[in-house]
Amino acid sequence: MERFFQPIRLGSLNLKNRFIMPPIKTAYGTPEGKVTQRHLNFYNNVSQGGASLIILEPVSVLKNGKEHPKQLRIDNEEGASELGKIVELLHKNGTYACLNLNHAGRAANPKATGENPKAPSSVPCPSTGQTPQELTTQEIEEIIEAFGTAARRAVELGFDALEIQCGHGYLISQFLRKETNKRTDQFGKQPLLFAKRVFEEVFRCAEGTPTIIRISGSEFAEGGLTPKDNKELISLAEDFGAAAIHVGFGNACDSPPWYFNHMALPEEPQYQVFKEIREMTDLPLIVVGRMASKEKLQKIADKNLGDIIALGRPLIADPQLVSKLTSGDYDSIVHCGYCLQGCLFNVRTGMGLGCIVNPSIDKAEAPPPTSKMKCVVIGAGPAGIMAAITLAQRGHHVKLFEKEKEPGGQFRFAPLSPLKNSMSKPLNSLIKKLETSNVEVTYEKEVKANLTKKEAPDLVVIATGSRPNIPDIEGLETQYWITGLEFFSGKKPVKGNRILIIGAGMVGVEAAEILSREGKTVVATKSTDTIANDMEPITRNMLLKDLSSRENVKLMPNTTVKRFTEQGVEVVLGGEKLFLEPFDTVILTAGMDPENSLYQQMKGKFKHVELIGDAREPQNIFAATQAGYEVGTKY
Repeated sequence: MERFFQPIRLGSLNLKNRFIMPPIKTAYGTPEGKVTQRHLNFYNNVSQGGASLIILEPVSVLKNGKEHPKQLRIDNEEGASELGKIVELLHKNGTYACLNLNHAGRAANPKATGENPKAPSSVPCPSTGQTPQELTTQEIEEIIEAFGTAARRAVELGFDALEIQCGHGYLISQFLRKETNKRTDQFGKQPLLFAKRVFEEVFRCAEGTPTIIRISGSEFAEGGLTPKDNKELISLAEDFGAAAIHVGFGNACDSPPWYFNHMALPEEPQYQVFKEIREMTDLPLIVVGRMASKEKLQKIADKNLGDIIALGRPLIADPQLVSKLTSGDYDSIVHCGYCLQGCLFNVRTGMGLGCIVNPSIDKAEAPPPTSKMKCVVIGAGPAGIMAAITLAQRGHHVKLFEKEKEPGGQFRFAPLSPLKNSMSKPLNSLIKKLETSNVEVTYEKEVKANLTKKEAPDLVVIATGSRPNIPDIEGLETQYWITGLEFFSGKKPVKGNRILIIGAGMVGVEAAEILSREGKTVVATKSTDTIANDMEPITRNMLLKDLSSRENVKLMPNTTVKRFTEQGVEVVLGGEKLFLEPFDTVILTAGMDPENSLYQQMKGKFKHVELIGDAREPQNIFAATQAGYEVGTKY
């Protein structure tokens, strides 16, 4: 692994180490594609941790190739000049700046472009549901020219390197793949022609600037590009003098889990792809995909599978990651769980990139407090932990009380889901950060209003979480029932083989997944027509696909449980009354209610009393840690 701490040449650049940041969508931009203060905060934060080069978030070479409404622009002078602000900042922090050039093709977003997507052929993009229009020859020529113009502008702005996106299901790879290129003209008969023409323009307009070629080593999709399909593209890159090959995975339209390297995917296929690509070229290989583990880095080094390591989401979770790896300070690393909740999900919703364990990633450093305070935080779930840590970091005296014997709150249950095992990493990182902070923690202590009066705090933060909503269903008292929290915590057992789950949201379907793997027969109902709509979409799709393949699971949307009887359960499905056979255990996962009774007792009794996290409004872990950070920086 030591090799990755050594310098390496990337074309004319001398990288101080072999850790870089790949392009990560932020959705921080304005609708006009301008740089915002959140951009500057973000790039300032990630560039201070030791990475040698940062590839900015993707920019489309033309407006009609944009993926999302807040994507940065380089296809006009005004948008291009805005990018110079980020270049200047990265250089100030001693980091090289690289620009990723792309056109989304059939993956473009009509809400961002104002028109239908354009692609080699009219082949739908499953992940967006859009069917593109076939590009005319003139439009193809305009896109090729736009790649060159973008490269020229990037050089003028001071970018040290360029990256051409040739993979991940975007336009160049759409020309390479026969399933998406059904043209009969020269661009159909010669699938490599479009890439060649783009290379000609970019290398001509950015002569001498190190240029990286990014590929999908494998799309892991039916009919998708495989490692061997990259051979001609890599040879073309060598002919043009490319500086490196950047190997990712997946396809934005056909295999999003691999494109975004979802936490549930196996790692062994990655190694095999790297090995096959390594055998095709002597160019330096940049490898990406859940690379923050020292064990994984060692394996990459031992097997000579990569020369440069790309760290994306791990640098968002911990911008100091490279410095910590270099110094061997592994214990203090805040690990990413690759859950996509704070990053990808927030980009898609337009909120902008965030992180469940690093709420400050897009924020400037808060000004120091005017005075030091005595603070009491009640509840050691994600919101309470983040509030306590943040207040302590700012120099306040902080005491944290938790009624359970361990911290984490409902976050402790996330790794129990079969698709979320890796969530133990951010959970443990958050707990480790608490343990090494100047926070005085007391466990197995249920706080009463008079206890904090003894402490005489200046600030009381109530982070007591939420409690299960118990629906009013006739005959429920005749059933053996438990709550979702009791199921995941193991406080009450599941009895028998037939299980009814009332509330097929995230908690309900994850319980169904666990029980079905144990061989139980599971029925999960939801009163609305959407199952697990509170989950991150990629995780949701993967989970529902797995559940649909299991004969012992039945999901029932649009179903309301009305009454329990000795003969069975009366439900209403889409207005029609049905009876289900009796169940051995009923699990209630029909939402949560705020647990704010302590706040009601305390408000007005102390100088400052704050209610945060689920105790204010049950949401998700991203909202919880954001709330903790915000209250911590408020004082």
